[in-house]
Amino acid sequence: MSFTQSTQAPRLNTPDNPTEAGSRPWLALALTFLLLGIGYALPFPLTPSPPAGLWQGSIAPEVLNLYAFTVFAGWGHFFYAWRGQFKRTTRLPWHWRTGYWIAVASSIALLVLLRSFIGVALFSALVWIWFISHFVKAERVFARQPVAGEHSSRPLQTSRFVSVQPVIAFAWLSLVLFNVAEIQNRHWLLFLGCLAIGVFILTTGGWRTLAAGLSFLPALALFFDGEAFVWGTYGQYMHPAFRVGVYVFHVAGASFFHYLGSYAYGQSHSRGDRWLRILSIVGVNAAIIGICCGAAWLTYLRWLSPLIGLEWFTLWVAVHLAASDLLPVWKRRALVT
Repeated sequence: MSFTQSTQAPRLNTPDNPTEAGSRPWLALALTFLLLGIGYALPFPLTPSPPAGLWQGSIAPEVLNLYAFTVFAGWGHFFYAWRGQFKRTTRLPWHWRTGYWIAVASSIALLVLLRSFIGVALFSALVWIWFISHFVKAERVFARQPVAGEHSSRPLQTSRFVSVQPVIAFAWLSLVLFNVAEIQNRHWLLFLGCLAIGVFILTTGGWRTLAAGLSFLPALALFFDGEAFVWGTYGQYMHPAFRVGVYVFHVAGASFFHYLGSYAYGQSHSRGDRWLRILSIVGVNAAIIGICCGAAWLTYLRWLSPLIGLEWFTLWVAVHLAASDLLPVWKRRALVT
């Protein structure tokens, strides 16, 4: 069994052709739906309580299970991501390799300070917006498209806007969903804000990109914006637990899709790597989920909480994002010198 087996998805002769990307987006999407259902409907709790500083009293047990499943599976993703980064840094000169890991360590210290200064809730919200940016970059790499700022056959301005559209839309959705500044009570502001985001997406490359079938990113951005319309209007009827559930569903969906796409992409580029076989990926994730559950429930394993506890997960997401953003910069600088 392989992530990279042929699918029956239609072939599009575009730079964003999913059948050429190796990340198998249709397979990843289908498995994401399945994992979302499993995470929500698990008949046993993965963790005894919500993460400190987030959603106390406002998260349903089923949604907490979905979040915990996302977090624990995230550590499997980190294992493979950091393994890949370590392998790539071994190709750098030793002083550049050392400098990279010093930069990563410095990022950890800065992120810990930022988290302690602004609080867990705001820090986590900013990290998930940053994650959408990471998600977009990864999808462009999976589709063999240049990320913003690199050479492209299309105008650089259009590429840059298409990349940033989902980030802006998700940030706007987050503000609307959690009713920041009572925006749900300001109906005209809510409506015009959502309308402006939609117009921005369509007029900054979204319409042309979608019409040409080049990328799904503007569609994702319009989906977020459409949800801002819906949840902003419906917010007056929402219980806080329902609101958190909607947000966690988005976080989990994007995360699972990214995890699965990363595994498939890595497998398609390292066919001889035994760690990237299906059974190996499942085994690594099962072992990590077991360890994380043990740390959540067993008192003598609580010392692992700052590393794999739910309340610390967004810190390590941020570290993963920082390490991922730093590595291409480090590689380019090493090549220049």
